[in-house]
Order: sequence, then C-alpha cells, then structure tokens
Amino acid sequence: MYTESELKKHLNSGHFNNIYLCFGEEKMLVKRSVELIEKKISGGELNEFNYHTFGSDADISEISVCADIIPFMSDSNILRISDMDIDKLRKDDFEALMTILKKLPDTTIVIIAMPTIEVTSKTAKAQLKKLITFVDKNGVCIELGHRSGLALERDMCKWAKAGGCTMTELTAHKLIQYAGEDLNRLNAELKKLTAYADGGEITPEMVDLLVSKTAEASVYDLFGFIVDGNVDKALSAVSALFYQQVDAVYICSVLSGAYLDAYRARVGADAGKPTNVIGEDFGYKGRAWVLSKIQKQIRRVTTASLRRSIDELLEHQTRLVTETVDGRVETERLICKLALIAEDRSDE
Repeated sequence: MYTESELKKHLNSGHFNNIYLCFGEEKMLVKRSVELIEKKISGGELNEFNYHTFGSDADISEISVCADIIPFMSDSNILRISDMDIDKLRKDDFEALMTILKKLPDTTIVIIAMPTIEVTSKTAKAQLKKLITFVDKNGVCIELGHRSGLALERDMCKWAKAGGCTMTELTAHKLIQYAGEDLNRLNAELKKLTAYADGGEITPEMVDLLVSKTAEASVYDLFGFIVDGNVDKALSAVSALFYQQVDAVYICSVLSGAYLDAYRARVGADAGKPTNVIGEDFGYKGRAWVLSKIQKQIRRVTTASLRRSIDELLEHQTRLVTETVDGRVETERLICKLALIAEDRSDE
C-alpha cells in the first residue's frame, strides 16, 4: 500500500503503472490524489480520445471495449472508474472486471476511485479485498486515512503555503479547534483566510475574526464557561446555539462528552499518568490535546463535582428523549445547575 509521499515520488518519476486504486475515509484527499494521478499521466491534456470516465452503474462490457482502445495523439489511454461499489457487483461482473485488469494493454491505464463511497480496507468485503490485494501487487493502491492532531496541523500549514501565505502550527491548531477536522470545511475556511492575509501570515486573530465555529466547538466553549463559573456567558452561548437551530439533545450529548473528557483527564492525572498515556488508554489517538486543554479548565472543579455533573447530564438527556419538554428551557435550567455544582467544593 502506497503512502501519499510515495505516490507523489512515483508519479514524479514518470514511470507509471497500469492500475491505480484510491479509496479511504478522507474523500477530499481521494479526489486530490486522483486529480494528481490524471494530471501527471496525461501531462494535463485530457480529451475524449484518451480519457474515458465511468460511474457507479457502468457496464463492464463498455469498460472492456474502452480498455482496448489504442491511444490517439497520446502515450496513454486513461480510464477512470468512479464510485463503483465493488462488493455489490454480481460475481460474473466482478470476475469480468478482474479479467480486464489482468489483461490490460501496455498503453491503457485504469484509475479506480472511490471519492464518495464510505469504505476502508478494514470494512471491505470479499470482492473489494480481492481487488485491493491484486492492485497492491500489480499496480498502485493508496488508502487515504483520517487526518488528526499534528499531521492535520502540518497539512493546514502546507495548504496555507500553497495559497501564498504562512501559518504556524499553533494557528493551525486553533483553526482545527474552531472548524473541526473535516477537510472540506477546513479547505473552505483556509481559502477565506489566505484571501484575507493576502500573501502574509495567517494569525490567530484572523481565525477569531473569520472562522465560524462548529456546533461542537461552541458546546465545548459552553463547557468552559460553566466550569469557570461564568453563568452569563454560558447562557449567552446557549442562546447562540439555539439561534443556530442546534438541537437540545445534541447540545446535551456533546456537553456530556466534554464532561467525560474532563473526568478522564482528572482521574488519569490523579493516577500520575501523563496526558499522552491517558489519551492512549481511552482511545483518543490524535485528540490527546483535548485532554491537555480541559485539564487547565477544570483546575477549580472537584472530582466529585464532575461525577455529579455527569449524573445530572444523564438525567437531563433521559428527560429530553422520554418526555415532552421545552428543550431550551430545560437546557438553560441544566446550565444553571451545572454551574452551581461546579462551585461546590464541599468534598475537598
């Protein structure tokens, strides 16, 4: 299985394979990789004589015919097959596709891409696994996994540089906190920032000014206001969330997640474990920074208060989904209760 850097090195060598397979969690990276492959192989000259595209419902016999076409005014005959659900193909169609791939003319290059299908090497079933194994052995197979943590921050810095600007990893970290880890959204936000920076440095102040926070990021801000005892800001944050039509159950769910993060950070720290170990123990992978941030926020809150808050959130969520209640009123009442619990240090 190729990595992204290995794919770029391979394409820059000018020695191409006959089969490419691109799939994975990061759909935007799948699209970018396919575009790069096509650009390098064709030299940017894609036309009806040497470029043939097929969708999810493509007829295998049509693919077979196009695979045998002799390229006209080009070195390569390129076929792109997008979003074909390999595991849902009839057995005879799948075998026919495999036969095509095994007997490709030297001048034909097939690119199989999955820019929207949700599939990974772990979730693939028998037919797709067979295809992955074949391409990995006889062509170029690349799986684009989910980006997070430092790797994602470095990607944002590279994208900023590609847009003619500079950005530190600290600023990139803030951007990800605000916009989340979805690459399509990050790409859109980064375009705004590079346009605003106009060839200069993208600063944290620009992120504050231009980037819209996700609902999840806003709820985590709400958590910070609660544990800091700032009830006015907490209630204002709730009002903003409801103005954005964020559901009360969603607010409670994310807020519960924040409190669980806080409790894990606290008990891990009490046990003498460093943040990265706590993150590994609880499966945070590249999100261990969440624990570091939240540890600072809960310095004034006792462990017993965190437990009581989690119990209160559970009762609140049960009430929201089992009773007919005013979600906004109940959420505002919850915030006031949580703020009072955060102030309680009777167990110290």
